[in-house]
Order: sequence, then structure tokens, then C-alpha cells
Amino acid sequence: MKAKSAFRAFSPSLAGACLRYAVMDLLRFGRVLDPESLAAMQEGSRRHRQFQQELLHLGELVAVEERVKDDSLMVSGRMDAVVRWRETLQVVEYKTVNAERFEQIRRDGPLIAHFAQLALYMELTGYPSGHLVVESRDNAERIDFVFAPDVAWGLWLRQRIVSALFAAKNRQLPEREVSLGCRSCDRWSRCFKTEDDRDQAAQAHPLWEPEPPYPQLPAVVD
Repeated sequence: MKAKSAFRAFSPSLAGACLRYAVMDLLRFGRVLDPESLAAMQEGSRRHRQFQQELLHLGELVAVEERVKDDSLMVSGRMDAVVRWRETLQVVEYKTVNAERFEQIRRDGPLIAHFAQLALYMELTGYPSGHLVVESRDNAERIDFVFAPDVAWGLWLRQRIVSALFAAKNRQLPEREVSLGCRSCDRWSRCFKTEDDRDQAAQAHPLWEPEPPYPQLPAVVD
């Protein structure tokens, strides 16, 4: 009988997460999800299925929930969709956000967490292009970002995954990577004693930026 791993596989959704959070996930730390977050997740799942059906009707869909696995990095996950456009296979990552976050993305570009997941898919599959489709849950408005693989990001993501796996193997939590994202984190109590401590730390360091430069944003289509 095969022995169960001490920690779970690295999910691509963790690619742009705080490294400490990623290690907590690998070690199966619990999460605290409020009713609003659960409702948003359920609505996001429903819209995912609807979006995949739209791609099917457009005749561009090659696969949905396509498996991505890399044994050397212990990565395992599923891409939302693979489409064929002008004879080229492209990966599609679909995200839903609230109206406020949607306007932020329209103004500032994709969230690091969203882009990093798509970048990891392109890094592992070798697909020459990827779409990040972001939809507002409030009015169904969408933005489609188109990216090519980025060498610097691919290397950075691999290094982050290796670091997370090493920390998980040794059951050591990395230092916090504080940002405003801590306020909506479902494992924040593992890093701060109180909500006030969390909010003060996030306010003092509102932005977390990865080491590689953010790739130049492509044209955005509404």
C-alpha cells in the first residue's frame, strides 16, 4: 500500500499567494470561511460552468478542467479551459470578482495571484499564449487579458514552489508577506493575534510585490 504524503500537492492557485499561506495549505492547515466568502465561491463555480458552455458554443473549446501535473515540482491542478485560436492552443483562466475589485483590475491590471496562476500553466504546458478572463459578479462585465509566457516569471514561480515544498517538508512556516490581502485571508489568525494587529500591519505595508517585474500589459478587451 502506497504511503500517504506528509503534505498535499502544490495547487496552481497558490502560485501568486503569500509563501507562508502556500505552506499552510500544503500542510493542510484549516481555513475560516465566512458566509459571504462561501457564497462568492459558489457563485464563481456556477459562472465557471456557464463560461465553459459559452466557449463550447463558440466552437473554440478543446478541453475543460484540463489536468496539469508536474511530478518534479509536486504540482497538480486543472486549467479552466484550453481553446484553439488561429490554429494555436491557448490556456484560459477565468476569475470572478466583486464590482470594487473589478474596477481596480480595470485601472491597475490583473491581480498578481490571478496572473501567477496563468503564468504557471503556461510554464508547465508550454502553450504559447494564455487568456486571463476576469468577470464582475455584479454586472457580468468582462476583461480579457492576453499574455505570452514570461521567462523571469517562470523561473520565479519554480523557485517559489521549491521553497514552499522545502518549508513544508521541514514543517517550518516562512516569514509573513504582509499586504492588504491579509485582511481577507482565511488563515490570518495563524499570523496575527488580533484583527487590529492584522489591519495595522496591512496598512503599514499595503502592497506586496513579487521579485520579477510585472510583464507589460497587453491590450485589454471589454
